[in-house]
Amino acid sequence: MECLGPQCAATMLEWLRARAAEGGLAAAPATAPGAARQGLLWKAAPYQEEAPAITSAAEMAGAVEHLQFAVFRRYQNQLTRAERGRLDNSIENALFKIERYLSRVDAAERVCHEGEVARLRDEVRDHKERTERLRLQARRAELKLAQLTTLSPETFEEFVGELFEAMGYEVAQVGGTGDEGIDLHLRRGGLLAIVQCKYHKRGVVGSPELQKFLGSVHHAHAHKGYFVTTSTFSLAAEKFSADHPIELVDGPRIVELVTQALGPGARKEPEPSWF
Repeated sequence: MECLGPQCAATMLEWLRARAAEGGLAAAPATAPGAARQGLLWKAAPYQEEAPAITSAAEMAGAVEHLQFAVFRRYQNQLTRAERGRLDNSIENALFKIERYLSRVDAAERVCHEGEVARLRDEVRDHKERTERLRLQARRAELKLAQLTTLSPETFEEFVGELFEAMGYEVAQVGGTGDEGIDLHLRRGGLLAIVQCKYHKRGVVGSPELQKFLGSVHHAHAHKGYFVTTSTFSLAAEKFSADHPIELVDGPRIVELVTQALGPGARKEPEPSWF
């Protein structure tokens, strides 16, 4: 039966009163002192960065949660130099206070946290080593960038490989006879890509060269191809690449990739004179 307006509300109220009188809507009993209660989902206390020390098990749990998030944010996100510095300080401070706290507690509590803290410490160390290695590779690429007019085709290929390594790819050089226009194989995660390097001081790369390169991309079962040159591409080549899994990397784009590899906020060198 359809019920509308005040009549509906009155009918519902009458029904509720009848149910309460029958005992069908008994009030929930108050919690007796000492009775079991539902536990809280979060056991940790908020981590206080400005506090000089960790003083309780709850604060310790909060510090570990803070450290887990800080490590993830520091090494899995694109950050500015200032953000990286703040997170580095936060991670170092948290590790220092955690180690001091663990040195004071009993063995049972120490065992609860030692494994995770050791894992996070190793993760920070590994990321620092990898970051430093990539930074040095990017610096080498930066130096070669200013010397591109004097590089040989072979050295240019090495330069391109170092640049992609600095960007986080696993690089394998191919080259030689029968390479089918493939100079480098790239892997990152599940991505497979190939690279062809063309060292030209003058001239323009046209669409016929890209059509041959596309055949190499398909033959290698690659997801993508990078065609890297020190010269420029014709309009027809640019239109062809827009319809196929080929990325064109010319002189100005090489400069952008070196800057990207160096990271946000890196010192910028004057652009080389060859373009």
